[in-house]
This record gives sequence, C-alpha cells and structure tokens, in this order.
Amino acid sequence: MIFKKIAIIGVGLIGGSIGAAVKKRRLAGTVVGIGHRASSIDEAIARGAIDKGTLDAVKGVAGADLVIIATPVCLIPGFGKKVSRSLKKGCIVTDVGSTKSSIVGQLEKSMPAGVDFVGSHPLAGSEKRGVVSAREDLFKGSVVIMTKTKKTDKAALKKLGSFWKSLGAGRIVIKSPEEHDRIVAQISHLPHIAAAALVNSASDESLEFASTGFRDATRIAASDPGIWRDICVTNRKEIVRALDNYARSLAKIKKLVKDGSGAKLRRELERSRARRESLR
Repeated sequence: MIFKKIAIIGVGLIGGSIGAAVKKRRLAGTVVGIGHRASSIDEAIARGAIDKGTLDAVKGVAGADLVIIATPVCLIPGFGKKVSRSLKKGCIVTDVGSTKSSIVGQLEKSMPAGVDFVGSHPLAGSEKRGVVSAREDLFKGSVVIMTKTKKTDKAALKKLGSFWKSLGAGRIVIKSPEEHDRIVAQISHLPHIAAAALVNSASDESLEFASTGFRDATRIAASDPGIWRDICVTNRKEIVRALDNYARSLAKIKKLVKDGSGAKLRRELERSRARRESLR
C-alpha cells in the first residue's frame, strides 16, 4: 500500500481506470470517487473502480494522502482551488490533464503550505468515455509525463512516479510544462484535429464507402468534442504551431502530386513509412 486514502475527482474513463488499477493492486486503503452525478458514483462503485463516493469535493478529499483531478482540463484549476483548504499536510495533488502550462501555473499557486502539486499526464486512453469504459490495465506499458518546475518537491515527484509505475506505466518522463505542451500538441492534439478535418472533408456519398483504412485513420475523431474544445483552448499556441508544420508537410505532398513527381513522391512516402515503423 502506497497511500492510505486516495481521492479521485472525476470518475470517468481515466479516473475510473486509475481507481480500478489502485484497487486491483491494493495500492490504497480507501479509494474515494468524487463526481457531479449520483448515478456515475453508483456505477463506479458497482464496477469496482472506487470504494465509496460523494458529490461533495471538499468532503471527499478530506484526509486524503493523494488527490487526483481527472476532469476535463478547463475544470482542473477550479477544482484544485476549491478543495485546497481541505487538504491535509503531506498530501500530494496531481492531475491527468492533456495540457499543462496553464494548469500547473494555477495549481502551484493554489496549494497551501505542506501540500505538493505535481502535474501528470498518462499517455493512455480511448475515444470512449465514462466509467463504463474504464479498465484496470489501461496504463500497462504506457508513458507518463510528469512535470517539474522550480516549485516541485523532489520527494513528491519520486513518490508519484512510483505510484504510476505501480499502475503499470512502462516509462516515466519528466518535462517542464512547456515542453510537455509542445510534445503533445504534435503527437496527440494534432492527430485529433487532423482526423476531424479528414472526416469533414469527405462527402456524404463517399462516407458510405468508408472502410478499414478510413476508419482506422479517423477513429479518434469520435472523441468527446467538449474535451477536445477545452484542450484546443488551453494549448492553442502549441497546437497552432503544430498545425503550421502539418500544413507545410501537406503542401509539399500536394505539390508533388500536382506535378506528377513520382520519384520524389515515393521518396517522401518512404521517409514517412520509415519514421512510422520506427515507432514499433
């Protein structure tokens, strides 16, 4: 057991998967889930993702050794501020948001003396949502990016890293919030936007014939629009940069196709193939 009590604010796909993994591995004495609907809490209990739950965030975090905020990114700073006065000394607070600069900057200022905040982002998930899609093995082999700033407590950083490892994470990487946002804009946020654009660029008639290739390339376009709106708003600077780079790459390929440059086009496609295969 790493923590006596863990409180999870937001028991959807990620929060529910964390709770299920904690309970499966007996990493905490008690797992408390905090939500905004009683039905979600009941579902999380029924699925073994939490031991008990509440709709009162302030009450739910009382006495917790670890608080994990697993809400949409725009709500994370507000929840951190709301519960800050109820946190006991020695508590560690983290989040699982897909953007970091804004969140880390606000929550580091919100934490009272004796409470440490460390940003986390497990690179695991699904286009599905809700605790009904939660899995205790969701983080197996995943990469978790944790943020470090001048205010980050080294002991809290180490303990939280051990926690993610215990959930099955294959690699823990430490980055500044700014580095994190630049990386995920390119390998997470841009692909979602590109998938959405690809779906919207196809005619209704063509979509009737969409098969494996199109469906695989656009699977993530089925993700929650509200969540991705918040991500785009909170990481717009880096996403725009990633879009600019993508537009230049598309323009290059477009020119090769337009010019009928078969040899050059093949070299460009071979380059992309080699880079993609290196991910294995």
